[in-house]
Amino acid sequence: MNKSDMNKCLATFRKTLSNNSNPERAEKEKSYLKSPYKFFGVPVPFMEKMARDFKRGNKDIDKKSLFELAIRLWDSEYHQEKTLAIKLLQQFSEHLDYESMSMLEHMLSESAGWDHVDGIATHLVDAVLRKDRRAYGYLKKWSKSENFWMRRASLISQILLFREGNGDKELFFSFAERMIGEREFFIRKAIGWGLRDMSKADPDAVFDFLMKFKGKASGLTLREGSKRLPESKRKVLLKKCQAIIWNSEPN
Repeated sequence: MNKSDMNKCLATFRKTLSNNSNPERAEKEKSYLKSPYKFFGVPVPFMEKMARDFKRGNKDIDKKSLFELAIRLWDSEYHQEKTLAIKLLQQFSEHLDYESMSMLEHMLSESAGWDHVDGIATHLVDAVLRKDRRAYGYLKKWSKSENFWMRRASLISQILLFREGNGDKELFFSFAERMIGEREFFIRKAIGWGLRDMSKADPDAVFDFLMKFKGKASGLTLREGSKRLPESKRKVLLKKCQAIIWNSEPN
């Protein structure tokens, strides 16, 4: 894709989003997501369709052009164009590999909200983890970042793998143990989310972790992490941690 074609493509994306904008929805989305960017007020399924339509017409796009297109969209002042960048990369996940991790790290470091962080981590980073174990090194680095969105990414990048009974559980547990006392809502939720999705394939490991750290974990982490445990194990946990799990604090 040459520069002229790239600019035409970006202009078409902008026109499509503008033609389908909804100012009332845009205002509500901006408030809900607490995003510093502008909004068109276009729903996520619409952008997913845009990404699918683009792939149908550009199946042979080369990796370099795809990444340049994604970064051009990511650098937009519009929240939804950033989202579209994620959706495009997800459609062309065959181009994502270990060399892509620096780009994904850059996108995560600039993310200003959970929707972009979660989209990048659970779909794009996940695609790389499945191909190259070296990518786990990035998760280790992110888990120690001062940026809590990066720490969240380190916790949730294996979510889909956990659902399948795969992934590096011990690595996740090491991250979760280090962050178990954090007050940040999005970290507490991420630990619980990871445990919840791991529990179907390995309920014993999740139960043991929650029992071990029941005195340090927040109510949110305990509630979320125990949701899919077998009823017998959940009852034991509830009995041991009832005061924490149902604490009235908004945690």
